Amino acid sequence: MRAIKVATEDPNAYYRIVSRLKRTHLQFSSAVGELPTGRDLVITSRNETPKFEGLVVAIEDLDEDPLVMEGQLLSRLVDRSRRNLLVGIDPGSRIGLAVFYGGIEFGALTTGSAEGLVSMVVRVASRVPHSAFSVKIGGGEPRSSLRLARMLRRRLPEDSLIEIVDESGTSRGRSGAMGAARDQRAAARIAYRKGVRFI
Repeated sequence: MRAIKVATEDPNAYYRIVSRLKRTHLQFSSAVGELPTGRDLVITSRNETPKFEGLVVAIEDLDEDPLVMEGQLLSRLVDRSRRNLLVGIDPGSRIGLAVFYGGIEFGALTTGSAEGLVSMVVRVASRVPHSAFSVKIGGGEPRSSLRLARMLRRRLPEDSLIEIVDESGTSRGRSGAMGAARDQRAAARIAYRKGVRFI
């Protein structure tokens, strides 16, 4: 995979780029004083993009949300044949979410808001370039699962695949302080299970 290099002569732009990259899970390095190779993904300011050859992106063109931004950068790093966007959801009073791009997990969160979660999934689907998009929802709590599936079906493009899956064994030991992390791990397991398509 290509290396991410921060390349700018503008101190304010450098601070802005690095601050935002630190909120993602991506590794990056500074190219100050060196010329990035054509294999690197260069992040710079919009005014400086003409200085570089190869794969260049302006920080102004990336989403402010770190999860969406990470997906946008992965779309430039991952081979075109692997641009599959996959979401796993573990419903309940606490809803776990895990998001994968080309097999790489780039986002996980836990929320108590179904509306907030649906908005996040829709934002990821609309802002992160992909060749296929799938959502897998655990079916352990049928009312919650079907509600989420209906909400997503109304707001996602028609070619999005939504499935209800058997979540047996995905959520062991969910009580205690680590419950939020366990919800996210359950969502990650759900993402890779085969389910029944929701129409």
